[in-house]
Amino acid sequence: MKLPLVAAALVLAGCQPAPAPKGDTLFINTQLVPCTGVGPMQCMEVKESKDQDWTLFYSQIQGFTFEPGYLYELKIAKHPVENPPADAPSIRYELLELVSKQAAK
Repeated sequence: MKLPLVAAALVLAGCQPAPAPKGDTLFINTQLVPCTGVGPMQCMEVKESKDQDWTLFYSQIQGFTFEPGYLYELKIAKHPVENPPADAPSIRYELLELVSKQAAK
């Protein structure tokens, strides 16, 4: 008789809401700015908390498309890249959740 109880517990466990994605918070400023990587390019300005200064972000975030004029708050995952080329980042960024997208004032 234990088998039906185990099966019922598994069915009920499958009905639970998925946990919120865990990851790092990243704020993205409203405009791209000129920067120099391998050559001249446009970079996002980012910070990890509201009280930090903006810093240049030379990478891309998989699953995220930047639109000028909006301030973003994202949850992202950072994945190490094994043996990256010399001119490529050692971390791959992935969008987990778009927390907010607010029009610039």
